[in-house]
Amino acid sequence: MLYTVNQLEKFPKISIVTVNYNNGAFLEQTIKSVLNQGYPNLEYIIIDGGSTDNSVEIIKKYEHSLTYWVSEKDDGQYFAVQKGFDKSTGEIMAWINSDDLYVPNSFFAVAEIFNSFPDVDWLMGIPREYNEKGVMMSRITLPWGRWSKRRFYTYDFQFIQQESSFWKRGLWDKAGSKMNTACMYAGDMELWTRFFRHAKLYTTVATLAGFRYRDSKQRSIEFRQQYLLECMTVIKNELKHKPLIKRIGYKALKILGLLSGPFFFYDVPLLNLIFPWLFNIPRPINYDFSKNKYVRRNLMVKLPPLFIFNRQVHKKMFKR
Repeated sequence: MLYTVNQLEKFPKISIVTVNYNNGAFLEQTIKSVLNQGYPNLEYIIIDGGSTDNSVEIIKKYEHSLTYWVSEKDDGQYFAVQKGFDKSTGEIMAWINSDDLYVPNSFFAVAEIFNSFPDVDWLMGIPREYNEKGVMMSRITLPWGRWSKRRFYTYDFQFIQQESSFWKRGLWDKAGSKMNTACMYAGDMELWTRFFRHAKLYTTVATLAGFRYRDSKQRSIEFRQQYLLECMTVIKNELKHKPLIKRIGYKALKILGLLSGPFFFYDVPLLNLIFPWLFNIPRPINYDFSKNKYVRRNLMVKLPPLFIFNRQVHKKMFKR
């Protein structure tokens, strides 16, 4: 599709980095999920760690559509992510691993949301997961899939989905413009701690991407316990730099969260307002179909539809 100059101004440049090592079985599907977006202002970078399978052959198949790619030995996943971001110039940034998938038109949704809400610097879609065959599953839903710095610092961090996260370059710069390459498994979580110093994480009800579960040779499964332990260490390191009064406050907040959380996670009307208030959780970015635009508002809890005079009527039970 061809766009005029005025139309192109609506599409900020999006930089996507894919890191890969010997994952040729899934790499092409990931590449196609990026390129088939048809997004007119895309910068796509692939960093391969010197694969010995058919990965390079696949990358060369699509190199005419890539901004940059390289295949060479490196020092691990987060070195590769850093290498990719160092080559990027987009206003909006993200990375996706070589077995995960973007949902069609998700880049357009991301651009529209960032354009609509200038104060939003960091965005995540509703977390979704794929099985090995590429069938999308839903295990994490609202209201659970909304995070804040306070939830994060009280160890309620599972999981900010990395492949569904997008952020502005300004936030990346404020957070140091770097990945912590000392992390073996939780470099994404360490990056989130630095993002939380400067911005809120907003969740949109839109599905943007999904994480693929595989049967074998998947770091997130094989080293899950090590990953969680590293996440805990990352949070401890962040908290130890906080004043004592704040550390005590977070401990008290954790207890209050245990008491109020069930009302939030099980979506108990009215009472579910307590947890988001305590933990300063932003309202989700919903979609108003009547206005055909994204809006920031909590979801409505509704009664079942009624038929009155042959018309279907949806009555709002609670309005927030």
